[in-house]
Amino acid sequence: MLRFVVLPAVTQSQPLEAYLHAAFPRMDREKVRALLQEGRVSVNGEAVGDGAAALAEGDRVRIRGIRELLRRDPSARGPTSGEDEPAAAGPPARSRSVPTMAIQGVRVLHHDDDFIVVDKPPGMLTASPTPVREKTLLDIVKLITRPRGSKTKRRALRVGVVHRLDREASGLVVFSLSQRGYDWLKEDFRARRVHRVYLALVEGIVGPKDKTGTIQSFLAEDESGRVGSVPESLVPREAPPPRRARPGMRGRPVEGRMGDDEAGPRLAITHYRVLAADNNRTLVQVRLETGRKHQIRVHMAEQGHPIVGDERYGARTNVMGRLGLHAAELGLVHPSSGRQMRFNAPPPARMWEAVGMEPPATAAQEPEDPASTSKRRPADTSWEAVASWYDKLIDDSGSDQYERVIVPGSLRLLEPRPGQRILDVACGQGVLSRRLAELGSEVTGVDAAASLIDAAKRRAGRGETYLVGDARDLGPLGLSGFDAAACIMALSNIDSVEPVFRGVASALKPGGVFVFIIVHPAFRAAGQTSWGWDAREGRQYRRIDGYLSPGHKRIQMHPGADPSVVTHTFHRPIQSYVKALAEAGLLVSALEEWPAQRMSTSGPRAAEENRARREIPMFLGVRSVRT
Repeated sequence: MLRFVVLPAVTQSQPLEAYLHAAFPRMDREKVRALLQEGRVSVNGEAVGDGAAALAEGDRVRIRGIRELLRRDPSARGPTSGEDEPAAAGPPARSRSVPTMAIQGVRVLHHDDDFIVVDKPPGMLTASPTPVREKTLLDIVKLITRPRGSKTKRRALRVGVVHRLDREASGLVVFSLSQRGYDWLKEDFRARRVHRVYLALVEGIVGPKDKTGTIQSFLAEDESGRVGSVPESLVPREAPPPRRARPGMRGRPVEGRMGDDEAGPRLAITHYRVLAADNNRTLVQVRLETGRKHQIRVHMAEQGHPIVGDERYGARTNVMGRLGLHAAELGLVHPSSGRQMRFNAPPPARMWEAVGMEPPATAAQEPEDPASTSKRRPADTSWEAVASWYDKLIDDSGSDQYERVIVPGSLRLLEPRPGQRILDVACGQGVLSRRLAELGSEVTGVDAAASLIDAAKRRAGRGETYLVGDARDLGPLGLSGFDAAACIMALSNIDSVEPVFRGVASALKPGGVFVFIIVHPAFRAAGQTSWGWDAREGRQYRRIDGYLSPGHKRIQMHPGADPSVVTHTFHRPIQSYVKALAEAGLLVSALEEWPAQRMSTSGPRAAEENRARREIPMFLGVRSVRT
């Protein structure tokens, strides 16, 4: 009779195959899959053969006939120590080759060929670029991942640091274990695809339960290592040069923080949500959009609410006896399988007790990031300062790109019908609004520049209404029940598109359509793309120096006459727009790329210039539908 092994209870949601790999770290993937295919694995008493099956917290997994497998391959031994007796209900047994003291206090949540996720205790340094006497988290991870049965002097796996957690903080940290894992994770951190949620216990009352907000600033570090926000006027217009890479493995720094590889002030965005407040303390849930050094600590302190125990940034109390910051959630896509994975590390109970609350059984809701509740508003990027010039350029003089490409393309995506109510967000002087009204639609235009709204009203006809309002805060305008909405050539000038999309979704009926048009972010990013000429081949091409990294650039509108007049442009990859749409409940139904319609008529390069314009799009149009 085949006997079975009962594995430790599942402590977090994860795929079944990943759980088995963690339980039997020396068993290769083929053997794990064989166990599944042979029907030897059951979850809560039911046989499961799909390694992608999702496990929930508390599930119990057991395996039949494991002894036969271990006899054939002793190297596959895992938590059973070679016996087919029920395993203890604690964590899997550690390898005898790793000293117990080396992993004391460090909990492993996931371990495979590409990366490892651990729960770091407070007071432990993540890693150090120079030798230190204390044992760092990196040192412990190297011991945990050392090949089983290897000698002490034998070279361990190359462990890569892709981000860092402050010494005083606790919680989730991921290390890469392969070049593939390092490259994948590094890119995901840089492109802001990694989901990171923290809990912070701060001094003072931030607000009532469920209050949300966004804090945004440019952060810079001084010579002493202290970080602080700097005025936007001190931010260089051009991107600073990258720091020199430290010696070590190709493309792998010994220590680093993704997104912090450039000198000078760096944009930092922090979203928060109040979970509980009492005893003159507040527990907030924080979601990072960027990952700068000391970002949460600085942002909360500058709002007058330093994290408890953070004397460096002005805290006066230390009720926890440590820094009140914990990395609670980490979400990422697996480098080899492409599966979305989510890890959780329960926060210290003292965090909840400090605000008079019992720790909840499940994690709290992820914080939102509406600009309307921010203590520090995103930058004012309205075009009020250049309204007169812009009105003359687009409306009085006319723009061939608007007339020949942008407006016709927008109408094609919108498919307006007589009697429809359409919202024109960031409408400017009403170019699209007037065209829609001429087609019989009832149009409401909104723009933050009062002068442009005045210009729109002067030209308004029947069916047109214009309001002054911030596209990021449409709520106070009481807009609802619209059949369609549009935002034409404005999103790249708006700081933070998430609140724009949420406001649009709230204003639309279910099934309503939202269309936006932007300059193509891949081929027309300011300061990152340019035309080039290959003299040998006689070809014109578009040079692209950057795309995935979000960026911010100030544009001088009148460099000769008045260089102080600037507008703002915010570069985002297409995936950022699609993600923000999905989070707002808007699903993409169409995407179009449009070339410029200008033509070169003379010169030896005219034909090639025209070919390049036709091939390389200038504009991107996206249509989405409210679910």
